[in-house]
Amino acid sequence: MADSLIQNSFDIMNRGKTYGATTDFDAYINRWELKEKEDALYEDRSTLSFTDMLSLMVAQFQNQSIDNQASTTDMMNQLVQMSSMQAMTDMTSNIKELALANVMSYAASLVGKTVTIGVWNEETKELDEIVGVVQGTGTYDGQQVVYLDNGKGYFLNEIMAVGTLPEKVEEDKEPGEGGDETTPTPPAEKPKD
Repeated sequence: MADSLIQNSFDIMNRGKTYGATTDFDAYINRWELKEKEDALYEDRSTLSFTDMLSLMVAQFQNQSIDNQASTTDMMNQLVQMSSMQAMTDMTSNIKELALANVMSYAASLVGKTVTIGVWNEETKELDEIVGVVQGTGTYDGQQVVYLDNGKGYFLNEIMAVGTLPEKVEEDKEPGEGGDETTPTPPAEKPKD
């Protein structure tokens, strides 16, 4: 009994010591700065950034000797290569963002319009045409989708036409009677200006 009393009193005495520790919540700590430091711990260490390259160049110039001088032309070539690689990487990411914005803008422009969706039917082994009005758009698994008035979502690349496709004309002609059954329906003529 005396041992537990001593242990409990020791816990009560030391409880106040941890209050000011850095592990406790402090409103004056910048949480974003801590997150950046934590993210830096998990960065890929196998690649060099532009800042790393500059740090290596400065260290090499600081530690050169009279017998073994650093070549400024080699360093400048490496610096130019690093800056051009950085520029190409930035340009590639900007182009990807621009393409994504264009696809999202196109999908948003379809809201309220009638579209024809082509869905492959495994049972009949034919392409089913689903006609509906686009109610909204979004992304699913990194791809753009449209939601029709039937309550289902379809990928943007499944759209066969904006509007409805013309009905298929089936003729009851025999194959030898001056026409082929497989002749597709010609597109509608353009209006004359």
